[in-house]
Amino acid sequence: MTAVPPFLSAAASNSRLVVNAIVLRPFIHQRLRPALRNPATFASLSTVGLFGASLVLKLVSNLVLSRLVLPDVFGLMALVSIAVMGLTLLSDVGLAPAVVQHRKGSDPDFLCTAWTVQVVRGLGIWVACWIAAPLVSNFYSEPILFVLIPIVGFTAAIEGFASTGIMTVQRRLKPTAMIAYNVLSQLIGTIVTCIIAFFYPTIWALVAGALAASTTRMTSSFLLPSEMRHRFRWNPEFARDLFHFGKWIFVSTAATFFAMQVDRMVLGRIGSLETLGLYTLATTIAMLPVLLITHIGDYVMFPLLARSARETPEKLAAEVAPVRGRMLGFGLIMNVGVFAIAPIFFGRLYGAQYADAGRLCQWMVFAGWGSVVSGLAVQTLKAIGDVKSMATGKMIRFFMTIPCTLIGFTQFGLEGFIVGYTLGIVPEHLWNGYRLWSTKLFFPLQDLAYTLAFTAAIIVLHLFGTTIVSAAALVCLVSGITLATVYWMESKVRGELATQST
Repeated sequence: MTAVPPFLSAAASNSRLVVNAIVLRPFIHQRLRPALRNPATFASLSTVGLFGASLVLKLVSNLVLSRLVLPDVFGLMALVSIAVMGLTLLSDVGLAPAVVQHRKGSDPDFLCTAWTVQVVRGLGIWVACWIAAPLVSNFYSEPILFVLIPIVGFTAAIEGFASTGIMTVQRRLKPTAMIAYNVLSQLIGTIVTCIIAFFYPTIWALVAGALAASTTRMTSSFLLPSEMRHRFRWNPEFARDLFHFGKWIFVSTAATFFAMQVDRMVLGRIGSLETLGLYTLATTIAMLPVLLITHIGDYVMFPLLARSARETPEKLAAEVAPVRGRMLGFGLIMNVGVFAIAPIFFGRLYGAQYADAGRLCQWMVFAGWGSVVSGLAVQTLKAIGDVKSMATGKMIRFFMTIPCTLIGFTQFGLEGFIVGYTLGIVPEHLWNGYRLWSTKLFFPLQDLAYTLAFTAAIIVLHLFGTTIVSAAALVCLVSGITLATVYWMESKVRGELATQST
């Protein structure tokens, strides 16, 4: 082995010292440490990191299950999920948002009352599953749904006993522990599902995984910090506050369910289980950016803006714009990345029977981008307490999506169906923007600029990203330009605010 000359070793050591002194140390002291001390920034970074872990688990689970079960199993589980999720959302009274926003959200009596409502609601959902099962089974002509829906619906009864620590950490803007416990439950559910599917590759493997995940989620929630000792209590004043806030949350979540699940409900009726299974897999990947932005919105953006609306409402508009810019930039990068990798991902990692999912996933990216833009307006409305407008927007989306998807499917097949689903998002966002305009919290030029940038990036990728190398290079280029633009716009806004304050 050749010895390194002393002068080269000294030069290398000096170079490391120079880089550390000139580049790394200033960056750490001036940028990284102040950013990590910011609760919102730290919460966002931890949310992204834990969501990444959740994403890896979901991808591994889907890949393993695609080798063990057929697409119609995914389609059947999608119908079960629609029924159970529908009953869950149709009974949502907004307990977590109420705890986050209410001035006495840390009061033990308030939390005990909220927990009592949560337990009763969970048991009620399970009973409703038994009632709804024969109706759903007859509608889709699948007798097995009569048994599957009540069994999977038992997850609602289990999670009804979860700790109020879930709400408390969200109010404190500390989502890390909360998301970590979600990832833990997802890991347990994935392991159980894959093990059973290996020996018994049927729908029952997915059912067992769902029950295992809910049990883990309920038990691990008691490891989260809580403000009270859990016991049944009913405070009439707090109950009125919960239901007063929750009545429009109920309408909003009901409308949200129909607006977000109408595609699967319609496709499950007019298409085959295999088609629904392929569509569900494609949507799972295409909507990952939406899920991440929604996570950050629910656990970071909404509590942050809600606190600002309570304490410093005059500064709310100045805080919303840069937050939206970051979220839109991040959403753009993720959606463009999904568009680039979808054909490669499904073509190389899944079996031949799932090849069409890559093409469907690319089409669904447009719906994903629309959901990101619209979702940020929804978070702002929720932060200022205008849940009535949220509910109205979701109902508009639902009633517009049904005819658009039916016309699209009958005329152009699945691609037309997805375009119709995307078009249904537009009127909802226009309504939300109209409601936010009077409060100066709507930024149409920002939405338009990022949408044009997203469209341009997709066109460039479609024309020139024909290989793995070219697609990766273009995604990196789009990411760099987007991040530089977001940084420049934030610096400009800070400069304007500093000028106004002086």
